[in-house]
Amino acid sequence: MSRLLAGMVAGLSLVCYAGSLAAQNPGRVLNGHRFIPSGQIGSPFVTSFIRTATGGGAAFALKTPFIDVDGDTLGTLEGDVGFMTLQFQFQQQFGGWLAVRAGFSGSARVGIDEQSILAQGLTGIVGVTLGGTARIWNNKKWLVSGSLDFGSNKLVGMTPFEFAQSVVDSMGLTEDNNLVNTTSTVSGRANIRAAWAPRAWLGATALIEGGAGDVSDLKSEAIYGTAATVSVDFRQLNWWSIGLVGFFRYESFNENGADLTSSSSRVGLGVYYTGRDDFTVGLESSSLKFSREGADDGFTGALVTFNIRYWFSGG
Repeated sequence: MSRLLAGMVAGLSLVCYAGSLAAQNPGRVLNGHRFIPSGQIGSPFVTSFIRTATGGGAAFALKTPFIDVDGDTLGTLEGDVGFMTLQFQFQQQFGGWLAVRAGFSGSARVGIDEQSILAQGLTGIVGVTLGGTARIWNNKKWLVSGSLDFGSNKLVGMTPFEFAQSVVDSMGLTEDNNLVNTTSTVSGRANIRAAWAPRAWLGATALIEGGAGDVSDLKSEAIYGTAATVSVDFRQLNWWSIGLVGFFRYESFNENGADLTSSSSRVGLGVYYTGRDDFTVGLESSSLKFSREGADDGFTGALVTFNIRYWFSGG
C-alpha cells in the first residue's frame, strides 16, 4: 500500500502543477449556474468553506449467521439496525487552483429489535480525513479537477452474540473472549472530478475514484467507485430560492461500515435553500444498498441528513 500512496502523492503533484497553469478560479459557478453540492459526494470546485451534516437512518434485514467451530452455519439472526451520524469539514483555498481540507465524523449503530441487539449490539465510529483538490482545467461550461484523500476510522463495538459465540467455540471463558472489540480502517483515494453547466439553472457533476484500504489486520483491498449529481436551481428561473440536487454513489469500500459491508450504493434527493450565494442549508434523503461482508445476500437502508455549508469567498 505504501507504493500505491507514493504514486498517488506523485500524481497529485502533477495535478497541482497542471492546476497552477489553469485560468482564474470560477468558484462554484459555471455558465451562470451556482452548483448545489450534495453532502454525500465530494465537490470538484476549489473553494473555501465549512460544512456540517447531522442525520440518522436504519439498515433493514441485516443477517448474522451463527457458525460453529467446524464452520457449519447453525442458524441466522436477522433484524434492523438504527444509526446516527455527525460530520464536520473545513476546506481552505490557496492561490485559486488548490484547496486542502480536513474532516471529522462520528457515528453510532445500534440494534433496534431483539435479534439485532444480540447480533450487532452497539458500535461507535470515529473518523478523520485529510485531502486536497487541484483544479486542472475549465472553460465557461466545464471544469475538471483532481483530488487525493486519506481517511482513518476507529470502530468500537459491543456485540453480545459474537461474544457468546467465541465462548462456545473456546468451550468456556478465556482471556481471548472480548465483549468489546476494536476495528481500525485506513484508506487512500485518488479521483478525477468534473462539472458541467449546460444552462444557468442546470448543472451536473461526476466523479471516478480508485485507491486502497485496510481493515485492521485484513489484507489490503482495492477501492473503486463512481458518483454523480444533477442540480436544478429554481432561483435562476425566477421562481423560488429553492434548489434540488439528485445524487448517486457507488463505492467498493464503505469507510463507516467496513466491518459489515464489502460495497455500497446510494441514490437520493436533496432540497436546498439557494437565496444566498455564500450559504446553503437543506435536507437530503437517500436509499442505500449494501453487499454483506462474507455473505451472498445484502441488505438495504435509508438515511436522512440535515446539511449546512458556508463559503468564505462567496462560493
